[in-house]
Parts: sequence; C-alpha cells; structure tokens
Amino acid sequence: MEHLQIAYELGVILIGFAALAMVGFWASKTQDTNLRNFWILYALFTLVLILSVLNRYLSVNVEGYSAWAWYFISGLNQMASAAVLVAVIHYLLGVYQISSRKIITAVFVFTMLIVCGILVSPFGTKLDADHGIIHFGMGFKITLVWYLVAFTFILALGYGFFRRVWNTDRRNFMLGLLIFVTFGYGETLSNFSQSLRNSSAALTQESSFLYSSIPYVLYGIFLINYFLRYSVPASLEPDTLSKEFLSKYAITEREREIILKVMQGKSNADIAGELFISLATVKTHLHNIYTKIGIDSRYDLLVRVRSGQ
Repeated sequence: MEHLQIAYELGVILIGFAALAMVGFWASKTQDTNLRNFWILYALFTLVLILSVLNRYLSVNVEGYSAWAWYFISGLNQMASAAVLVAVIHYLLGVYQISSRKIITAVFVFTMLIVCGILVSPFGTKLDADHGIIHFGMGFKITLVWYLVAFTFILALGYGFFRRVWNTDRRNFMLGLLIFVTFGYGETLSNFSQSLRNSSAALTQESSFLYSSIPYVLYGIFLINYFLRYSVPASLEPDTLSKEFLSKYAITEREREIILKVMQGKSNADIAGELFISLATVKTHLHNIYTKIGIDSRYDLLVRVRSGQ
C-alpha cells in the first residue's frame, strides 16, 4: 500500500512540475509580479510534497533508515509548509495592492522564522532516536497555533479578494486556488485539536495520506489547461493592438503606449524610463487600464489583447 501511495504522489508531483513550467513561462514572458509570486507559492507546496514522498520512500526502501534522518526531513517539511503560508499571504497582499503589504509580509516572515526555530529547539520537539519517538513540548503547540492563525488570515484575504474578481477573467483562476487552500485548511483544522493533545508520536513507516494533494493535482491540471488555451508565438508585434480594441475600452494614447510596452515584456521600471514618467505614474496608468478592461493583471491584459476581446 505504501508503494502505491508513493506512486500516486510521484504522479502528482509530475503534474505539479508541468503546471509550474507553464506558470513560470508566462511569469517570465509577461513580467507579471503577481504571477511570479504565485509560481513561488505553488513551487513551495510542490516542495512539501517532494519532502513527504522522500521520507516515505526512504523509510520503505532503505534498510536501516535512521530516526535522525526521518526527524531532519520531517523538520524541513514543516518549515516548507510554513513558508507556503507566508508565500500565499504575500501573493494575496500583492493582488490586493495593499500599501503596507511589505510590512505585513515581513511580520509573517519574522514570526515564521521564530516559530520554526522554536519547533526544532528542545522547547519544541525532542527526538528519542533509540525508541523512534518524537516528544512535543510547548513550542510545538505554539507553532500549531501560529499555523492556524496564518491559515485563517489567508482564507479571509482570499475570499475577500474573490468577490472583486468575480466578473473578471481571473475568477476561475482564483476559484481553483481557494478550493485548494480551503481543502488544506479543513485538513489542518481537523487535526488541530488532536495535535494539541498529543505529547509524542512514534516514527513509523506509515504516514497519513495528504488529502490536500487531491485539489493540488486537480488545480495543476486546471493551470495547465488555463495557460495552454492562450499559448501564442514568442514574439508579439505592436500592430496586434487593434483600433477596435482601443475604441472598445476607450484607451488613451498614453495608455496605448504603456500596453505596447507591456506586450514587449517591459517591467514597470523599464516603461517609466523609456517614457520618461515616474514609476507611480506607470502604476496609475496600468490600474486605469485594468479597470477599463475589467481585468486584474498583466497576464490578463495580454490575453485580452491577443484574443481581441
């Protein structure tokens, strides 16, 4: 049964790699910061799966796999899981365009480093290698509480933002992410009380099934299909910005110039320098363009331009 589970998780990871390749391609092509941040959080959860599979595979197939090795990889898994939460928070704060997002992200990064340090300290966990048992201290419980608080904050942000994108092209993209996150939250919540009560756990070859891998792989398939639908040649010619498109959304001449720069893969800083305007002005023009078209990102803008809608 363990081998079957490993095979399933390896398949999940392969689908995750394919989705990461698609997202990474578009993030690079469009220079979309939000898409890049999304790639980071999806890559981190993929790392969580890889560490889980690695631990399971080594315990099943490597004779004499030590408790210390299991303990070390499990610790990395917990840290990667915490990093996923911070990455999701950073992504959602970015799409919200909250002015204090850097401060909020920094606070969560700082607290994450503290709880991860506590978790691997004697105050958090102690390994009895001779008997293959991990003993949990108060630090472990503090980590669990932080994890649940951060996860709850993510859901509040996610569903709040979802209302804003309901009538845009990003609706299905965000819906898939929220289903994935909600599934993981339910998994965390269901184990929370029992984890708080446990004072120790045995290191065995058996490990629980990661149910959040199901929405992860389904979301991965959705991402692959989502981005494949809009695959286009590498080069984009300026004349692809039609008069009909400009007229339909009442695009001004300055906004047209900025859209053309975005089509060329220019960053906000590049656009500001080439058009001799401030970075804040570029961001304001992009915001106005997004509002007129009913979109939320550079990627969505390129999709609309290419489709001529």
